Amino acid sequence: MKLITDEQVRNVLTMSESSAVVRDAFIAAAQGRAVTLQRARTYHDHLTLSVMGGIVAPAGMCGAKVYSTNAGQFDFVVVLFDGADGHYLGTIQGNALTEFRTAATTRVVVEAQMPPNASTLTIFGAGIQAKAHLTAMLELGVFRRVFIVSKGDGEALATTFAQAYPSVAFQTAEAVKAVPEADVVITCTRSPTPLFDGKLLKPHAFVAAIGSSKPQTREIDDSTLQRAARIIVEHKDQARKEAGDLVMAQDGVVDWDRVLEIGDVLTGDASAKTAQGIGVYKSVGVGLVDVALSALVYKKLVAAES
Repeated sequence: MKLITDEQVRNVLTMSESSAVVRDAFIAAAQGRAVTLQRARTYHDHLTLSVMGGIVAPAGMCGAKVYSTNAGQFDFVVVLFDGADGHYLGTIQGNALTEFRTAATTRVVVEAQMPPNASTLTIFGAGIQAKAHLTAMLELGVFRRVFIVSKGDGEALATTFAQAYPSVAFQTAEAVKAVPEADVVITCTRSPTPLFDGKLLKPHAFVAAIGSSKPQTREIDDSTLQRAARIIVEHKDQARKEAGDLVMAQDGVVDWDRVLEIGDVLTGDASAKTAQGIGVYKSVGVGLVDVALSALVYKKLVAAES
């Protein structure tokens, strides 16, 4: 039995390696070699308890992510089991893991779908996920200009990343300035209402909305969705329940028969892989990815001890 801490997770994971594992997990799911346990939530007074998970056959493990929510604060753990005989392997604190898996998933989709010659990134938010997503995007080596749109301390975030990436120009701005300039837009907020007018987007911009997994909140508007040539989600059934950006759209704006899963994009035909026109990725977070990354962490630490 093993308890793995957030500090250990940070010590062994890299964003590049996390992205590779995430990509493999979605490919495995598309090929029927991995399955997702959709999120279930239960409520009482001020607390929410949530459970999600999956079975990842190529990793030889299955597991469940369990977490509490109180006043907008989360605390995560992932429980891992052996994929062969089902015995308990260990428990991993999931706070650092969640940062990696969310940003790594966005990176996988953006890398596959961003427009050719993309060079400008606009990111909404200045919190934990904004930082993780900036790291994931800048490691791609394509962005030379970054706009940060934030009601929080966007200036501090810009200063910190400018020191780490001196060849990239960072600037804080309002949405009306930052969105029309962007090849890629990433929203990392808890906003209950759309952050910008979709009419501002470039004709081939790619938008990743990752801030919420609740059906009553949204970061992007109907105009963005109406202009989208393709909409991508992690798991269609889960998105239909939780993706407020899509669920709250007016009738007829989202054609669920045409919504793609990430696995479709990574393994599908040319029409699924095309990056022409505006693209939208709506994330709600799926347990499959938590299990895949947890398996990687567990194996690396066990190997290091042997």
